[in-house]
Amino acid sequence: MLTMDDCLGLANLEAEEVAQIAAHEHLPFMTALEKGASLLVEPWGDAAVRQMVWDNLCSTHRRHPAEAASLMTLYNDTCTRHPNPFDRRHSPVRAVGPQRRH
Repeated sequence: MLTMDDCLGLANLEAEEVAQIAAHEHLPFMTALEKGASLLVEPWGDAAVRQMVWDNLCSTHRRHPAEAASLMTLYNDTCTRHPNPFDRRHSPVRAVGPQRRH
């Protein structure tokens, strides 16, 4: 039987990161853990996880500035743990809409 720590280890995520994915995506913890694990197998997954933590940090900073310090620490830790700089906006396989003509 797998424990929660086993699942977090297999997903290469910390519990706090999964909690932020859950909050960002409005998912239960275990579903967020699965989503986080599936994101991290994509070339742009590290950036997606960092972005979710950052979005939550920005939102929390506006509503609850006192809580933002702990999220800033988590964001810095997430950037250290998931440093892949891949930017999916520049991916050659990303679907892009038609260019606007002026």
